[in-house]
Amino acid sequence: MEKAHVPIDVRQRLYRLRDMYSYWLRNPKQGDRHILAEIKRRNGLGDTQAYEDLRLLKLCLGNLQQMTRDWYQYLFIARCEEGFQMARDKGDAGAFAKVLASLGKFTRLDHEQLTGPDYSQIIPQQFEITSDPSVAGFQRIPNVLQLTQQLEKRFKKEIEAAEYEVIEVKPIYENEPAHSATYPQN
Repeated sequence: MEKAHVPIDVRQRLYRLRDMYSYWLRNPKQGDRHILAEIKRRNGLGDTQAYEDLRLLKLCLGNLQQMTRDWYQYLFIARCEEGFQMARDKGDAGAFAKVLASLGKFTRLDHEQLTGPDYSQIIPQQFEITSDPSVAGFQRIPNVLQLTQQLEKRFKKEIEAAEYEVIEVKPIYENEPAHSATYPQN
């Protein structure tokens, strides 16, 4: 970030947010008040800046109070990694095998991979083109053709009476021909 000339205050804020992001991931059951207090304690910030940091953290993390299946899957695999490490450290092959069996059961490696649904069985919706507006829930307008002709005549007169100016538009590209456009005068 120094090479990119990122200002020092921006760098410090990014470090602060990254630190609190990691803290909250390790402690997902902590509430907003605890996280606010931790932000203030670690960084010596005031209420306004702490609340702004909390808002940004929530954007990054989502709602941690609502434990999702993805979170539990992540947590299970992380705990399996810890179990593997403990078994390695103790040289306990039996514990290693138990963690491995648990991970295999969790990931359902012993089952056949499920295939997706048979899309050939799906029948697409059939649509009929119609000029009847009642199909879309609109009421039919009586004498709609006469009404449109009246409106066309009315607005045609207004258009013809309007003052306008013809402006020559220069081409943007070399091979493009010049053309003109009309704009109303103010």
